[in-house]
Amino acid sequence: AADAPAGSTAVSEVIVTGTRVTGVKAEDSAAPVQVVGSLALKRVGQPDLIQSLTQNLPSFNSESFGTDTGALTLSAQLRGLNPNNTLVLIDGKRRHSTGNLHVAPGVFQGAATPDLGLIPVASIDHVEVLQDGAAAQYGSDAIAGVVNIILKSANQGGSISGTGGSYYSNGGATGALSANIGLPIGSQGFINLTAETRYHDFSHQGGADRRLFNLDGTLKAGLNAVDAAGARNAPDSPRVNHIYGDTSSNIYNGFYNAGYDLGGVQLYSFGSYSHRKASAYEN
Repeated sequence: AADAPAGSTAVSEVIVTGTRVTGVKAEDSAAPVQVVGSLALKRVGQPDLIQSLTQNLPSFNSESFGTDTGALTLSAQLRGLNPNNTLVLIDGKRRHSTGNLHVAPGVFQGAATPDLGLIPVASIDHVEVLQDGAAAQYGSDAIAGVVNIILKSANQGGSISGTGGSYYSNGGATGALSANIGLPIGSQGFINLTAETRYHDFSHQGGADRRLFNLDGTLKAGLNAVDAAGARNAPDSPRVNHIYGDTSSNIYNGFYNAGYDLGGVQLYSFGSYSHRKASAYEN
C-alpha cells in the first residue's frame, strides 16, 4: 500500500474502516470500502472537500446552494438518505457536528452534520467510505454509511497550492491558498501541519422576478407607478431576487496531526481550528 499512488483508488490499499483487524486491504474486506486518495481530491480543482468528494464518489451528493441558514453550511448525503444518517470520522474518531441546523424543507431538512468545508483537502492522506453494513458496526447514525477521513502523518516534506477563478458569468469569484508541512518529533514521532484560507463571492443564477417582469426582462403590464419604479431601479434589475446563487464566505482552517511511537503503543493527538464568515441572500 505504501507503494501505491496517493491518488489511486486501488483495492490493494490498507484500510482501517469497517474492520477491527490491522493490515486489512480493501480487496480483502468483508464489506466493500471505497478509497479516495489525496491526489484524486486535489484534481477536482475545487478547494472545498465537500465538492471533491461529490465528484469522486457517485453515491455522495451535496447541495449546490442552500436556503435560509442552510446556505451558510452546505450538507451532503450518502445513498440519497438524510445527511444525519452518515457518520463522519477523522482517523477513526467521531467528528463533531455543526451548530447550524438546516431548516429548509427537502431531502436535507434537519441536517446538523459535521461541516466538511472546515476540513482542508491538503491535510488529508485519503478518505475511506464504507456503505454496506455500516450501521451494524458503527450504530444507527451510520445507516447511510461511514466517511472516515485519514489525515497525513508524514514527518517530512510539504506542499503549497493556490487556486483562483470564477463562473463564466454571474459572479462566483473564488480563491484559495493552502500549505502543508511534515516535521519530525525526535526519532520516533511526527507532526503534520496544514493551514488554509478560502474565499468565495456571491453568484446570481436566478432569472427575472416573475412577479414583476416578463421572461424577456420587460415590466409586466398593470403595475402601479410606485411598484414599477421600485422594480426598474432595483440593483441588478430585472434579476432582483438574489436567493438563487452561492453564498459569500471567508474561511480560515488550521489542522495538525501528531504521533509518537512508544514501542508498540503510539501516543497521538490531532485537532483543528476554523473560522467562517458567511453571508447569504434571502427572499
